[in-house]
Amino acid sequence: MISRAQRLLLTTIAFCFCCQVATAQGVRASEIPSLRSISHARVQQETPAPPVTRSGGNTGDPVLEPIGSSATSPPKATAAPPQKNEEKPADKKEEKPAETKSPEDDLKMSAKWNNGVELQSANKQFKAHFGGRVQLDSAWFGAPQHVNQNINIPYGNGIDFRRARLRADGTMYEFIDWAAEFDFVNSVRIRNQPVSSTNPGFFDQAVTAPTDLWVQFKDVPRFGQVRIGNQKEAIGFEHLVSSRFLPFMERSYNQDTFYGGTFNGFTPGIQATRNYGCDDLGVLQFGLFKPVNSVFAFNTGDGDYSAVGRITRLLQYGDEGRYLTHVGFSGRHATAVSQAGVPGRIQTFRTRDAIRAGLSQDWPVPAGINLFGDDMQWLNSEFVMVRGPWTLQSEYLFSNFHDARTAFGNPLGNSASYHGGYIQLLRYLTDDFDHYNKKTGVFERVEPSSKYARCSETSCGGTGAWQVGGRYNFLDLNDGGLNGGTLHNFTLGLNWFLNPNLKFQWNYMATVRNVDEVPAFAAGSGVVHGFGMRMAWDF
Repeated sequence: MISRAQRLLLTTIAFCFCCQVATAQGVRASEIPSLRSISHARVQQETPAPPVTRSGGNTGDPVLEPIGSSATSPPKATAAPPQKNEEKPADKKEEKPAETKSPEDDLKMSAKWNNGVELQSANKQFKAHFGGRVQLDSAWFGAPQHVNQNINIPYGNGIDFRRARLRADGTMYEFIDWAAEFDFVNSVRIRNQPVSSTNPGFFDQAVTAPTDLWVQFKDVPRFGQVRIGNQKEAIGFEHLVSSRFLPFMERSYNQDTFYGGTFNGFTPGIQATRNYGCDDLGVLQFGLFKPVNSVFAFNTGDGDYSAVGRITRLLQYGDEGRYLTHVGFSGRHATAVSQAGVPGRIQTFRTRDAIRAGLSQDWPVPAGINLFGDDMQWLNSEFVMVRGPWTLQSEYLFSNFHDARTAFGNPLGNSASYHGGYIQLLRYLTDDFDHYNKKTGVFERVEPSSKYARCSETSCGGTGAWQVGGRYNFLDLNDGGLNGGTLHNFTLGLNWFLNPNLKFQWNYMATVRNVDEVPAFAAGSGVVHGFGMRMAWDF
């Protein structure tokens, strides 16, 4: 056994030997274990690992490293006692308190241009559109003298505002649509004095009258859209097309004689419109109305009513409406209209011509008749075809009026059967087409593919949309002695749509008038020529 004193002596000798070798190799003194640390180290009993050599200093001699020590790295530091893991909260942006949204915020309105000024609430439940339409016409006529001498009012050149309307429409509470529109250039003829050589006994007065004045409930189960108020009865394709989008200055004779009559085409009542079939290819409309004989939307006659129905179908529809075939049928059963102070009911069948000038009370009536009677039935057919820039459109209406007579006291039992129709063909000279609304089954606004713009120093803008067309139009009001005359009209038209809101129209017409069987105007048959021009804008 080696005593404690011997172990200490051997350790001292080894330490001195290591110091000499380290000094010779240039090892720093801090890298040499202290005598105290060596003397306190436990003597390892395991077999010592072979010495590791490394290149030493500048001599390249091997250097022996003591077992358990490293000459290249300091001894490992004593591990610090485990600390409690305290997570530092991540840096977060200072959160703002949630803003309280008041009910008034949903009702804040924003404005944009949508063919007129349109306001819409933030929650999109309320919308209001403000606009109108203006149509300025001028006309020149060539009528034989004998025609002008045998007609209610002679043809005369003139200028007038055909329509001047202001309109507001929109949506409230998301499911109720509404519209309020008034026309400022209707007119009435007021007879208030005896006729004399110096006084005609009447004067014409321009008046304001309602057109669209209704509310509509959307998406009503089984009924679709239900509209209540002053509106168009659902009969006649061209009648249901807005006057803003007509391809000719005036509609056909059917409009003035049947669809529109003396009431401007608007009647108070209730009407439902719904789509049917896949992709909304069909439209079904039906309604009940109170017939009127003036533009003021009123009737006080007991038992006066009208019932109307219309059904349409798209036999073909492609390329977003560039190619379509539309067919439709509509019917109307109605009484004639009662008038205060006049016995019986009266129905007026009359038309003005395809070009007009002056106030409506001053327009010539080339064919017409007033009849007493009871009720009537109208049947109307529609056919429309669009093939790119080409549009073919036609309609035919048959009317049967029961107990028709020219005086209230005349015998009952006679019927008056009248009919009329038209066919028209139009073509765009530009890359445009007529836009069809599947929800209503009629044409809507023309959207030129290239809007007109002024030329600048470097380039010129678009040309707008150009369209030419022709129409044949006829009306027969002769039947069994209840005769109002026959008309055959040919109209040629040129349209220039500068943009969706402004257009110019030029029309030429030739009307063949035959009133040989009308006792009051028997000498007034002949051909009337006319040329008209319109500037129309709407917003």
